[in-house]
Amino acid sequence: MRKCVGVLLMVCLMAGSAMATNSWNALTGSWGTASNWSNGVPNDTEQVKIVGGNTCTLDVAAGSFNAFKVTVGTSATEAVLNVVNGGSLSSGLEIQVGDALKNGRVNQTGGTITLLNPTAGSTKLEVGYKTSVGYYTISGGSIVGSSTSQLQVGASGASGGNGTFTVHGTGGTIGVQTLYVGASTASAQYTGTGTLAFEIDGGVSAINAGSAYIDPTGIAAAVANLSVTKTGALPTGNIILVATSGTGVVGLFDSMNGGSAAEGATVTLGGINYTLTYMYDAVSGMVGTARSSTYNDIALIVPEPASIALLGLGLLALRRNKK
Repeated sequence: MRKCVGVLLMVCLMAGSAMATNSWNALTGSWGTASNWSNGVPNDTEQVKIVGGNTCTLDVAAGSFNAFKVTVGTSATEAVLNVVNGGSLSSGLEIQVGDALKNGRVNQTGGTITLLNPTAGSTKLEVGYKTSVGYYTISGGSIVGSSTSQLQVGASGASGGNGTFTVHGTGGTIGVQTLYVGASTASAQYTGTGTLAFEIDGGVSAINAGSAYIDPTGIAAAVANLSVTKTGALPTGNIILVATSGTGVVGLFDSMNGGSAAEGATVTLGGINYTLTYMYDAVSGMVGTARSSTYNDIALIVPEPASIALLGLGLLALRRNKK
């Protein structure tokens, strides 16, 4: 028997209005308004849609909830879900950020998103579902995936999606079984444009996955982009972007900050040139000479200490010359 929750603090702010409302567009037999949210069980039929134009917040006052399916976005007008400290949402099927031609955004600064292990198939977090534009930014809290969980960025449900998954700083934790960028499967069943964006602020949390497929087939219809920017202090060592524990990374990014994303490509952060590698071992911190079961992570390699020292001397000399 389900327990009705009296108050769910999913405050929905109608666009252009200062009055808070609880406006939901739920399917028949599923969750109704925020005051009728119920504690579901995995693999049931409950689902909810956050209405386009609304901004909803899930926090500690709402508690922990299970849902079969969640869709953030019901129109071309973007819908927003903010997951903050204490908010907890589990799904036994999928969490869609956007829908067919319907756009959505999730900002996670705390709380927990859990992708449960269903009786069959997999549970997916889909950023840019079908032909939508979707954004997911995590700077705090956790994404917890089961042994069948998937994070799909830019291609899911149909071809033509556009998704951006952004990791800001070191406050978040991301763990899924399989990561797909630009394609929905290893054989690119559906294709789209997927972007992994990392905003370095004292470092950055790595995306942890058993396996990762980054435009795995290399076909033109699938696009996988990498964006790396410095928004705060740089760490002192290498920067791990994707750490795998299973078969590793298959495929390559099509671009990094608009330029090359091939093995050995460079990106300049804070005056330091970092080297991109797909052959990193996050455990030992070593780079291999070829991809293997050990050297299969994605990282930015900091120059040797001697190189950094020379850069520092050069900057010092430049400052002196300006005096």
